[in-house]
Amino acid sequence: MESSALVSQKVSQHLGLSKYEARVYVSLVMEGASEVRKLSIRCGVPRTKVYFTLKKLMEKGLVFELPETPRKFASTSPVEAFEQNLNQYRDETSDRVISLVKSNEVISLLEEAYEKSELTLKPRKEDVWIIQGRSEMLNKMGEMLSHAKKSVAVLTTEDGFIWFYKTFNKLFDTLVENGVNVNIGTPVNSHNGNLARELNYICKVKHVDVSSPLLYLCVDDQSLLLVHLGGKVEENLGVFCSSSTLCDLFSLLVPRLAK
Repeated sequence: MESSALVSQKVSQHLGLSKYEARVYVSLVMEGASEVRKLSIRCGVPRTKVYFTLKKLMEKGLVFELPETPRKFASTSPVEAFEQNLNQYRDETSDRVISLVKSNEVISLLEEAYEKSELTLKPRKEDVWIIQGRSEMLNKMGEMLSHAKKSVAVLTTEDGFIWFYKTFNKLFDTLVENGVNVNIGTPVNSHNGNLARELNYICKVKHVDVSSPLLYLCVDDQSLLLVHLGGKVEENLGVFCSSSTLCDLFSLLVPRLAK
C-alpha cells in the first residue's frame, strides 16, 4: 500500500481536492474515523485549518460527522463519493473519443479531395541561400549555367553584362550547342554595343534600362540568383533559390527592377 502522503498527492492531482482536503480525506479513509485533534496530528494539517477543511469535505459529500461525543468525523465510500466525478470523466472522454474519430473522418475526406484536385497549389518547402563574396557567386553562376537544359535569362547593367560575358564566354557556345535558349536584358549603348551585336548571332540581347547595380540569373525557370554588384568585391551579396514558384514571381518583378 502506498503511503498516505503519496495517495494524498494523487488525490489532489486527479480528483480535484485541495492539498489540505486530500490529506484529511485520505487520513480518514486509511485510518478510520477520528477526532479533530488526532486527525490534525495524523494528516499534518494545522488544527486551525482542519475544521474549515472538514466543512468543505462535508459539503462535497466526502465526509460526515458521527453522532458521538467527543465529535468524530469519518469518510464516505470513495466509490460513492467520486461516482459523479467518474461519470463526468467518462462522458467527457467518450465525447472526446467520438469527436476525435469524426475529426479523423472529415480530415481524411478533405485530404482525399485535396490530393485529387488539379487546381490545388501544393505547398513546398523552398530552400534559400545567402551567398556572399564574388568567388562564391562565380561558383554558383557557373554551376547554374552548366546544368542549364532549356533556358537562361540574364538581366544586368552594361558593366555587369560585359563582366558576365568575359567570365562565362566559353559556356555560351556550349549552351547554344545544347539548344539552350539564352536571353539577356541590359542597357545597350556605345560602351557595350559591339559585344551585344556579336552575341546576337548566338543568343538574344535586348536593350533594357537597368539602373540598379544588380545581376539577375534564372535557369530553366527552376533556379534563380539575384546579385548586388555594388561595393567591394568581398561585399557582393546574392540570394539563390531553387524554386519554380519564386522564378515565376521574379519574372513578374524583373521589369520593375529594371526601371
